[in-house]
Amino acid sequence: MQFRKFKSAAAVGLGIAASALFGTPADAQTVVNKIKERGYVSCGASQGVPGLSRPDEKGYYRGFDSDICRTFAVAILGGKDKIRFVPLNAGQRFSALQTGEIDILSRTSTLTFTRDTVVRFVWLTLYDVDGLLVRKADNIKDPKQLDGRTVCLQGGGSLTEKAIQETEAEYNIAMEKVYFDSTIQARDAFFGGRCDSYVTDGTAAAGQRATVAKNPDDYAIIRVGSTVEPNGVAIARGDDQLFDIVRWTVNALLWAEANGIDSKNIDEKLKTGSDEVKRVLGEEPGFGKPVGLDDKWVYNVIRQMGNYSEIWDNNLGKNSPLKVERGMNALAKDGGLNYPLPWD
Repeated sequence: MQFRKFKSAAAVGLGIAASALFGTPADAQTVVNKIKERGYVSCGASQGVPGLSRPDEKGYYRGFDSDICRTFAVAILGGKDKIRFVPLNAGQRFSALQTGEIDILSRTSTLTFTRDTVVRFVWLTLYDVDGLLVRKADNIKDPKQLDGRTVCLQGGGSLTEKAIQETEAEYNIAMEKVYFDSTIQARDAFFGGRCDSYVTDGTAAAGQRATVAKNPDDYAIIRVGSTVEPNGVAIARGDDQLFDIVRWTVNALLWAEANGIDSKNIDEKLKTGSDEVKRVLGEEPGFGKPVGLDDKWVYNVIRQMGNYSEIWDNNLGKNSPLKVERGMNALAKDGGLNYPLPWD
């Protein structure tokens, strides 16, 4: 796929600021209207992270981040496959939002102050830590053993570089950094023997080990850095309707899990559930009006995509090769950081 040349973040940011200062026409077309007009959601994806966002042999994108983006296609257009994925590396992803190359970014992107003042992060969908893949044969069990070793990593804005810098400072070591344009190139270089280690998000590291390594048992993952990386879904600044739809669609995934509603029992829950359950699932006329959607948009999302737990289990958890524990990504009642907002 060919990429258009993106403007610099600073230039586009100034354009956005000018638009906010002088206002936009009252009849300006929103992103949601454009999506409905063209018939699909354009979603920024990674270039290949197993379990999160990667095309299969038929080109169909699979993974947690990809399925999260499909929920927005269901909410807005009624169908999970009314979507097109645009593969982006770390340096392209935010510019792609700003220039309208994509509508929504759902691709291992960590919310930070600097980023959130350029684009708008809507919800945190996955909490992660940084992990370093190493070969067990090298007997590296502690970060301080990495002194003088090479590390493959993706350049262009990835926060994993900060984790390496923290590790070097903490253990008074120096690693030789080998940069690549994409995480795929960095990963393949590591598995090809170019580097002694490969740093990426911990969940991504688990995915690479489980699905790319010829023998996963030959590799270990060492946590590096002290930062918990809050990965989220982002949109361009200035579109309140799209913000609302994205926020409350993700909220619906958590709400459904918290209320024991999934893709298999949703019809029964619609009949026997509480007044709130019936309202949110579309029995109350006008429920979708505040966000410009069909009243049964939440029902459609859960019916087609499942709740948060189902999306996690199918891509990262017990039903996937990765078998990643929910940990911080569990509901608050289960000791995690996720919880649904009230629908009042």
